[in-house]
Amino acid sequence: MNFTAKLRARRVEARNRKAVARAIDMASTPAMRHELMAIAQAQVSSLR
Repeated sequence: MNFTAKLRARRVEARNRKAVARAIDMASTPAMRHELMAIAQAQVSSLR
């Protein structure tokens, strides 16, 4: 993977993290917030 591709991938990851954080902050109920957190954690653990 070249430098440009790595940089692009890092930007995409940062954008996704910000979107997930925003969704968690804007969740209408605590249950929805916990569900979003669980989904985010599952995705992070599957990437490693």
